[in-house]
Amino acid sequence: MEEAPRNDDNLIQYVCRSLEEEEEFHFLRFEFLQRLNITQYTVKLSQMKSRIQRDGKVEQDQLDDLSETLGNYATAVRNYEELRQHKALDKAQTRTRKLLLQRFFQSSDDYGDPFQSHYCWFKESQERIDPLRRMFMSKLPPRLAFSTHEKEERKKEYTEGQKPKEVSGAVDRVVRLIIALIGGTFLVAPMLIMSIKPSQNKSLITVSSAVLIFAFAVSLVVRVSNIETLVSTATYAAVLVVFVGTTTA
Repeated sequence: MEEAPRNDDNLIQYVCRSLEEEEEFHFLRFEFLQRLNITQYTVKLSQMKSRIQRDGKVEQDQLDDLSETLGNYATAVRNYEELRQHKALDKAQTRTRKLLLQRFFQSSDDYGDPFQSHYCWFKESQERIDPLRRMFMSKLPPRLAFSTHEKEERKKEYTEGQKPKEVSGAVDRVVRLIIALIGGTFLVAPMLIMSIKPSQNKSLITVSSAVLIFAFAVSLVVRVSNIETLVSTATYAAVLVVFVGTTTA
Protein backbone atom coordinates (compact mmCIF):
# COMPACT_ATOMS: atom_id res chain seq x y z
CA MET A 1 0.00 0.00 0.00
CA GLU A 2 1.37 3.37 -0.98
CA GLU A 3 2.20 5.58 1.95
CA ALA A 4 0.40 8.95 2.06
CA PRO A 5 2.67 11.95 1.68
CA ARG A 6 3.70 13.71 4.87
CA ASN A 7 2.13 17.04 5.70
CA ASP A 8 5.42 18.93 5.45
CA ASP A 9 5.93 17.48 1.98
CA ASN A 10 2.52 18.82 1.00
CA LEU A 11 3.50 22.22 2.35
CA ILE A 12 6.61 22.31 0.19
CA GLN A 13 4.71 21.12 -2.90
CA TYR A 14 1.97 23.70 -2.32
CA VAL A 15 4.42 26.59 -1.95
CA CYS A 16 6.54 25.49 -4.94
CA ARG A 17 3.42 25.28 -7.09
CA SER A 18 2.41 28.77 -5.93
CA LEU A 19 5.80 30.21 -6.88
CA GLU A 20 5.80 28.59 -10.32
CA GLU A 21 2.18 29.06 -11.42
CA GLU A 22 0.75 32.01 -9.47
CA GLU A 23 1.80 35.63 -9.43
CA GLU A 24 -0.24 36.55 -6.34
CA PHE A 25 -0.24 34.64 -3.06
CA HIS A 26 -3.70 34.14 -1.56
CA PHE A 27 -4.40 33.58 2.12
CA LEU A 28 -7.35 33.13 4.48
CA ARG A 29 -8.61 35.90 6.74
CA PHE A 30 -10.14 33.46 9.28
CA GLU A 31 -13.04 35.77 10.05
CA PHE A 32 -14.58 33.41 12.60
CA LEU A 33 -11.36 32.89 14.55
CA GLN A 34 -10.45 36.58 14.49
CA ARG A 35 -13.81 37.61 15.89
CA LEU A 36 -13.73 34.78 18.41
CA ASN A 37 -10.30 35.92 19.59
CA ILE A 38 -11.40 39.55 19.99
CA THR A 39 -14.63 38.53 21.74
CA GLN A 40 -12.86 36.41 24.34
CA TYR A 41 -10.62 39.34 25.31
CA THR A 42 -13.65 41.64 25.35
CA VAL A 43 -15.50 39.38 27.79
CA LYS A 44 -12.42 38.92 29.99
CA LEU A 45 -11.71 42.64 30.18
CA SER A 46 -15.36 43.40 30.93
CA GLN A 47 -15.32 40.94 33.81
CA MET A 48 -12.08 42.42 35.15
CA LYS A 49 -13.56 45.90 34.96
CA SER A 50 -16.68 44.74 36.82
CA ARG A 51 -14.67 43.11 39.63
CA ILE A 52 -12.41 46.14 40.09
CA GLN A 53 -15.36 48.54 40.25
CA ARG A 54 -17.18 46.25 42.67
CA ASP A 55 -14.21 45.87 45.04
CA GLY A 56 -13.07 49.47 44.74
CA LYS A 57 -9.43 48.37 44.73
CA VAL A 58 -6.97 46.48 42.56
CA GLU A 59 -4.05 44.21 43.49
CA GLN A 60 -0.67 44.16 41.76
CA ASP A 61 -1.25 40.73 40.22
CA GLN A 62 -4.56 42.02 38.83
CA LEU A 63 -2.75 44.99 37.29
CA ASP A 64 -0.21 42.67 35.67
CA ASP A 65 -3.00 40.49 34.27
CA LEU A 66 -4.85 43.60 33.10
CA SER A 67 -1.79 44.97 31.31
CA GLU A 68 -1.15 41.67 29.53
CA THR A 69 -4.80 41.22 28.53
CA LEU A 70 -5.09 44.79 27.22
CA GLY A 71 -1.94 44.27 25.15
CA ASN A 72 -3.30 41.04 23.69
CA TYR A 73 -6.63 42.69 22.99
CA ALA A 74 -5.01 45.64 21.18
CA THR A 75 -2.83 43.25 19.14
CA ALA A 76 -5.86 41.16 18.17
CA VAL A 77 -7.74 44.26 17.00
CA ARG A 78 -4.75 45.52 14.98
CA ASN A 79 -4.24 42.12 13.36
CA TYR A 80 -7.91 41.91 12.42
CA GLU A 81 -7.85 45.42 10.98
CA GLU A 82 -4.70 44.64 8.98
CA LEU A 83 -6.22 41.51 7.43
CA ARG A 84 -9.45 43.29 6.51
CA GLN A 85 -7.52 45.93 4.58
CA HIS A 86 -6.31 43.40 2.02
CA LYS A 87 -8.20 42.92 -1.21
CA ALA A 88 -10.75 40.09 -1.21
CA LEU A 89 -10.82 37.44 -3.93
CA ASP A 90 -13.81 37.05 -6.19
CA LYS A 91 -15.98 33.93 -6.07
CA ALA A 92 -14.16 32.07 -8.85
CA GLN A 93 -10.69 32.68 -7.36
CA THR A 94 -11.96 31.77 -3.88
CA ARG A 95 -13.32 28.46 -5.13
CA THR A 96 -10.06 27.65 -6.93
CA ARG A 97 -7.95 28.45 -3.86
CA LYS A 98 -10.24 26.46 -1.60
CA LEU A 99 -10.05 23.40 -3.85
CA LEU A 100 -6.25 23.63 -3.93
CA LEU A 101 -6.03 23.72 -0.14
CA GLN A 102 -8.43 20.79 0.12
CA ARG A 103 -6.40 18.79 -2.39
CA PHE A 104 -3.15 19.30 -0.51
CA PHE A 105 -4.25 19.44 3.13
CA GLN A 106 -7.76 17.99 3.57
CA SER A 107 -7.76 15.37 6.33
CA SER A 108 -10.30 12.79 7.42
CA ASP A 109 -10.08 14.30 10.92
CA ASP A 110 -11.35 17.68 9.72
CA TYR A 111 -14.80 18.71 10.87
CA GLY A 112 -17.08 20.54 8.48
CA ASP A 113 -15.31 22.75 5.97
CA PRO A 114 -12.15 24.17 7.60
CA PHE A 115 -11.07 26.02 4.44
CA GLN A 116 -14.32 27.96 4.16
CA SER A 117 -13.35 31.54 4.95
CA HIS A 118 -12.72 34.95 3.43
CA TYR A 119 -9.75 34.77 1.03
CA CYS A 120 -7.50 37.76 0.40
CA TRP A 121 -4.32 38.76 -1.38
CA PHE A 122 -1.74 41.46 -0.84
CA LYS A 123 -2.89 44.69 -2.43
CA GLU A 124 0.14 46.24 -4.08
CA SER A 125 0.70 49.98 -3.88
CA GLN A 126 0.21 50.85 -7.54
CA GLU A 127 0.82 54.23 -9.03
CA ARG A 128 -2.13 56.31 -10.09
CA ILE A 129 -2.76 55.46 -13.73
CA ASP A 130 -5.28 57.49 -15.71
CA PRO A 131 -7.86 55.69 -17.89
CA LEU A 132 -6.16 56.69 -21.17
CA ARG A 133 -2.82 55.13 -20.19
CA ARG A 134 -4.58 52.10 -18.77
CA MET A 135 -6.41 51.62 -22.07
CA PHE A 136 -3.15 51.70 -24.05
CA MET A 137 -1.54 49.32 -21.54
CA SER A 138 -4.29 46.76 -22.23
CA LYS A 139 -4.48 47.27 -26.02
CA LEU A 140 -0.82 47.50 -27.05
CA PRO A 141 1.24 44.31 -27.52
CA PRO A 142 3.27 43.22 -24.47
CA ARG A 143 6.61 44.23 -26.03
CA LEU A 144 5.39 47.85 -26.01
CA ALA A 145 3.09 47.79 -22.99
CA PHE A 146 5.65 46.29 -20.59
CA SER A 147 8.48 48.44 -19.29
CA THR A 148 12.04 47.09 -19.26
CA HIS A 149 11.93 46.70 -15.48
CA GLU A 150 8.63 44.83 -15.53
CA LYS A 151 9.80 42.51 -18.31
CA GLU A 152 12.55 41.33 -15.95
CA GLU A 153 10.40 41.20 -12.82
CA ARG A 154 7.38 39.48 -14.39
CA LYS A 155 8.87 37.26 -17.09
CA LYS A 156 6.16 34.63 -16.83
CA GLU A 157 3.33 37.16 -17.13
CA TYR A 158 5.13 38.92 -19.99
CA THR A 159 5.53 35.75 -22.02
CA GLU A 160 1.89 34.79 -21.37
CA GLY A 161 0.68 38.16 -22.67
CA GLN A 162 -0.91 39.35 -19.43
CA LYS A 163 -1.54 43.01 -18.67
CA PRO A 164 1.29 45.12 -17.21
CA LYS A 165 1.10 46.96 -13.90
CA GLU A 166 3.52 49.76 -14.70
CA VAL A 167 3.39 52.41 -17.43
CA SER A 168 6.10 51.77 -19.99
CA GLY A 169 8.04 54.52 -21.75
CA ALA A 170 6.31 53.80 -25.07
CA VAL A 171 2.84 54.07 -23.55
CA ASP A 172 3.75 57.25 -21.69
CA ARG A 173 5.15 58.95 -24.82
CA VAL A 174 2.13 58.01 -26.95
CA VAL A 175 -0.31 59.31 -24.35
CA ARG A 176 1.66 62.54 -23.88
CA LEU A 177 1.56 63.15 -27.64
CA ILE A 178 -2.19 62.51 -27.77
CA ILE A 179 -2.82 64.83 -24.82
CA ALA A 180 -0.71 67.57 -26.44
CA LEU A 181 -2.61 67.27 -29.73
CA ILE A 182 -5.97 67.25 -27.95
CA GLY A 183 -4.96 70.28 -25.88
CA GLY A 184 -3.99 72.22 -28.98
CA THR A 185 -7.22 71.22 -30.69
CA PHE A 186 -9.27 72.42 -27.73
CA LEU A 187 -7.73 75.89 -28.13
CA VAL A 188 -7.48 76.20 -31.91
CA ALA A 189 -10.87 74.75 -32.89
CA PRO A 190 -13.07 77.19 -30.89
CA MET A 191 -10.94 80.14 -32.03
CA LEU A 192 -11.35 79.16 -35.69
CA ILE A 193 -15.10 78.74 -35.26
CA MET A 194 -15.44 82.14 -33.60
CA SER A 195 -13.20 83.86 -36.17
CA ILE A 196 -15.40 82.87 -39.13
CA LYS A 197 -18.32 85.33 -39.35
CA PRO A 198 -17.95 86.39 -35.73
CA SER A 199 -20.96 87.32 -33.63
CA GLN A 200 -21.54 87.60 -29.93
CA ASN A 201 -24.12 84.82 -29.75
CA LYS A 202 -21.95 82.48 -31.81
CA SER A 203 -18.94 83.18 -29.58
CA LEU A 204 -20.88 82.59 -26.36
CA ILE A 205 -22.35 79.31 -27.62
CA THR A 206 -18.94 78.13 -28.86
CA VAL A 207 -17.19 78.99 -25.58
CA SER A 208 -19.90 77.33 -23.47
CA SER A 209 -19.81 74.14 -25.56
CA ALA A 210 -16.01 74.00 -25.60
CA VAL A 211 -15.75 74.47 -21.83
CA LEU A 212 -18.30 71.71 -21.19
CA ILE A 213 -16.50 69.28 -23.50
CA PHE A 214 -13.16 70.19 -21.95
CA ALA A 215 -14.54 69.64 -18.44
CA PHE A 216 -15.87 66.19 -19.40
CA ALA A 217 -12.55 65.25 -21.01
CA VAL A 218 -10.49 66.33 -18.00
CA SER A 219 -12.82 64.56 -15.56
CA LEU A 220 -13.09 61.25 -17.41
CA VAL A 221 -9.82 60.84 -19.30
CA VAL A 222 -7.15 62.41 -17.10
CA ARG A 223 -6.95 61.39 -13.45
CA VAL A 224 -6.39 64.58 -11.45
CA SER A 225 -7.66 65.95 -8.16
CA ASN A 226 -10.79 68.08 -7.80
CA ILE A 227 -8.75 71.25 -7.36
CA GLU A 228 -6.65 70.52 -10.46
CA THR A 229 -9.81 69.85 -12.48
CA LEU A 230 -11.35 73.11 -11.34
CA VAL A 231 -8.20 75.15 -12.00
CA SER A 232 -7.60 73.70 -15.48
CA THR A 233 -11.24 74.20 -16.52
CA ALA A 234 -11.29 77.76 -15.21
CA THR A 235 -8.00 78.55 -16.96
CA TYR A 236 -9.27 77.17 -20.26
CA ALA A 237 -12.49 79.16 -19.93
CA ALA A 238 -10.53 82.33 -19.15
CA VAL A 239 -8.43 81.95 -22.31
CA LEU A 240 -11.52 81.57 -24.47
CA VAL A 241 -13.28 84.48 -22.77
CA VAL A 242 -10.29 86.72 -23.48
CA PHE A 243 -10.47 85.72 -27.14
CA VAL A 244 -14.22 86.43 -27.17
CA GLY A 245 -13.61 89.89 -25.77
CA THR A 246 -10.94 90.57 -28.38
CA THR A 247 -13.06 89.43 -31.35
CA THR A 248 -16.14 91.25 -30.06
CA ALA A 249 -14.25 94.52 -29.67
